[in-house]
Amino acid sequence: MEQFKLRRIWEDVLEMEVELTLKGKWCAVTVDEYVTGADIESLVSTLRAFNARNGKSPETWAFNARNGKSPETWALDVPLVHVSLRFELANARGTVRVNIEMEQMKGDGGDMKATFSFETTMGQMDELQRQLSAFLACETDWVESLRPE
Repeated sequence: MEQFKLRRIWEDVLEMEVELTLKGKWCAVTVDEYVTGADIESLVSTLRAFNARNGKSPETWAFNARNGKSPETWALDVPLVHVSLRFELANARGTVRVNIEMEQMKGDGGDMKATFSFETTMGQMDELQRQLSAFLACETDWVESLRPE
């Protein structure tokens, strides 16, 4: 089972519509939203920094359309969506915990808010970084990664 899935639905020169699915042991959450290549590149950069330090310090990647920029988040001017992924070492054996916060408030009665986590390995983090780089280079239209051990 892949815990991280990203699928490109549509793209033009300015942005792309993607479907992001994150799966924990007891739930799966999907968000369909418009992002830019720079937004995906910021996730790759977050993973690169985490991997370079071998997980010795946590890294957070956030897609936040409400709160603006801070040292740990990037902002995109889209309708009320928040996705935050925090990567941290769970133990000395290379197990990585991914803490997820997802919220979508479109105001249509289908608002969603989820907070959960899952575990994977440092090797899976390297694989996610590789797949996301291929996604950005338009070598593939989907990413399926972060398998549990």
